[in-house]
Amino acid sequence: MARRASDDSTVARFEVARANQERVLAESALRGERVVSRVRLALFVLVTFSQAVIARMSGELGPKDTPRLVAVLSYLVFAISITLILHRQKPNRGKARWMPVFTTLLDGGFFGFVAWRGASSSGHFNPQMLAASCAVVIAFSVARYSWLHVVLSTVTSSVTYALVCWVMGEFSVSKVSYVLGCYIALGLLIGWANTAVSSMFLGLRRRDNLSRFLPRQVVERVLQTGDGTLEPVQREVTILFSDIRDFTALSESLPPRAVLGLLDDYFGHMGQIVMGHGGIVNKFLGDGMLACWGVPDGDANHAAHAMQAALDMRKKLEELNAWRAQRGEPALRIGIGLHTGVVAAGMLGGAEQHEYTVIGDAVNLASRVEGLTKALGVDILVSESTWRAGEGRFQGERMSEERVKGRKEAVVVYSLKGRAPPDKTEPVPRMPRTAESH
Repeated sequence: MARRASDDSTVARFEVARANQERVLAESALRGERVVSRVRLALFVLVTFSQAVIARMSGELGPKDTPRLVAVLSYLVFAISITLILHRQKPNRGKARWMPVFTTLLDGGFFGFVAWRGASSSGHFNPQMLAASCAVVIAFSVARYSWLHVVLSTVTSSVTYALVCWVMGEFSVSKVSYVLGCYIALGLLIGWANTAVSSMFLGLRRRDNLSRFLPRQVVERVLQTGDGTLEPVQREVTILFSDIRDFTALSESLPPRAVLGLLDDYFGHMGQIVMGHGGIVNKFLGDGMLACWGVPDGDANHAAHAMQAALDMRKKLEELNAWRAQRGEPALRIGIGLHTGVVAAGMLGGAEQHEYTVIGDAVNLASRVEGLTKALGVDILVSESTWRAGEGRFQGERMSEERVKGRKEAVVVYSLKGRAPPDKTEPVPRMPRTAESH
């Protein structure tokens, strides 16, 4: 059976999301590996200073050993080279997986070889120094691509320590097992930190990506419950359309930057009001705004919340106009239209460009109701379905029955003046709700 186009879009979006996740992990791993390369150089300088300068001053300098010196110089070349390579390297999933394998084995091998040659030339084996060096190898894996790198570093350090102790005849089951137990504990802690860091980067990047095209409430719901939130749903909601009146004439008298500044300030305030009452700002349409209540989560009082938001938008506009008057700027006037009805809500678009939106006759009618505000001389109009869904909690008056484009029946609209006094609130029969369906 042929798949639907929506299924193909969902699969495509999933593949893009998966690729983005892999890239985020690769970027995080590259940052971590760069830090490790710098710490490796710093460690080399500190160890060299300790074993050359301080040891000479304290009379503890061991005999010269050519193989050990060659190993140290080779490790220095490696440390410098890997730092330069990582500085120029781009995030790459394959390299993020396999480069730490090479560096971990080389780090562990170097510390084991240096400990063995030092003990062979001086006749004195210092297991404490080897134990500390191997612990550093485990710590290097804290920000690498996968927790498997932590397992590798823990195993490498454990094998290195146990093998050198055995070769030097200093193998004690009780002592070695104690050190290995500490390595396992350290590995578990580093593994947890590695997973936590990766999850943090993925979460932050995912939140940032989702926030580019989804309202905040939808983003939070997706992060909590998964992408199923974005599946299409049919539900009764309340739609709010708002528009700045005569904005074209106003914008012609202002430079483009000032127009953007005005809209940014205006939408910032109005968007906060919408979200403060549980709604989502679906999109900005020039100087207009589309908001809705009842998605992605159901809300039994979506109409009342939308109506209260409209009243608060009116109040906020008064505050903004008072501030604009002080600056000698003209007052803004807006029209707000609300309608309650059934819509389809979900994700639209392909893998690269998509958005969460609401579609249906209710959206179109809310726009038409907003368009009537100018003709009727009011700033807030609500349709009869919204007025009835408000259950008598608000004050207003029935304005008229208006014919709107695209509808045969006249639309009854009410002006919205304010909240009804608590003692005068009269329940109004709710309109029948449409059962939600997917």
